[in-house]
Amino acid sequence: MRICLRVWPALAVLLVLSSTSVASSSAPQNLASGFISPPDWARPWVYWFWLNGNITREGIRLDLEAMKRAGIGGVLIMEVDQGAPLGPVDFAGARWRELFRYVIREAHRLGLQVNMNDDAGWNGSGGPWITPD
Repeated sequence: MRICLRVWPALAVLLVLSSTSVASSSAPQNLASGFISPPDWARPWVYWFWLNGNITREGIRLDLEAMKRAGIGGVLIMEVDQGAPLGPVDFAGARWRELFRYVIREAHRLGLQVNMNDDAGWNGSGGPWITPD
């Protein structure tokens, strides 16, 4: 029993020392290459504000391509209307949904991820399409 009590701490120390030497030998190279060319899952995301229906197919394509060139990994779309002139595309209307589907296709083509924010009171979760009941 006493031998077992002496062996476990020695094994634990040996395990810690051996794992740090293996990790430290490859860590600088992996760290440097990870910063130069990070995997898609590690690339930063950005907020992408759609200002009060002022969106076009061409603008979407150009924005997404520019984001891809800049190393962006994904976008969080936020539809906002505060202070922006009313554009031709109604939020959640037929044209808006068509453009959103286009975003998904273009993002897939470019290897970008897409998500959408829904904040109560200033975009999609409130409006005339919500009935009191």
